[in-house]
Amino acid sequence: MKKQIISKSKAFNKLIKAFIGSNQLKTTLIVMNLAFLTVLSGCGSPGATKIDDNTYYQLESDVAAIINSKVADAAPLEIKFIKEKLRLAKQAKAEKKRSLEAQYTEQIYADIATAKLRAELNQKNNQLLDKRDQVSAAQVYLMELKERLQ
Repeated sequence: MKKQIISKSKAFNKLIKAFIGSNQLKTTLIVMNLAFLTVLSGCGSPGATKIDDNTYYQLESDVAAIINSKVADAAPLEIKFIKEKLRLAKQAKAEKKRSLEAQYTEQIYADIATAKLRAELNQKNNQLLDKRDQVSAAQVYLMELKERLQ
């Protein structure tokens, strides 16, 4: 009986690993699609975003808000890209290159959206791992109860 329980446990673990593996594949595909869309958003027509004197300061405020949120911990690579593009947008503003500033502004907002999605994805993954731990603990408890009944 004990051997049967252990083999069922191993089969369940394989099933969970396959499920998590497929989720990681889905996650990877989602992230790659988001990165592709971010690149495409940067290739849009110049001047699609209207730039005025306050645009950069609003952008700077939005970037500061995302950097000071929990998203920054979950998406450090995206935050690095955002900071670099903000620096380039500031430089474009100083050089009065409005179309370039508009392009960087669009890219930064796309990167902010990507960072938020990354944070949400990490949260869902952590929830999935917690559920897996709960299932494993329940299996161990069930096995102990079956041993006591014998």
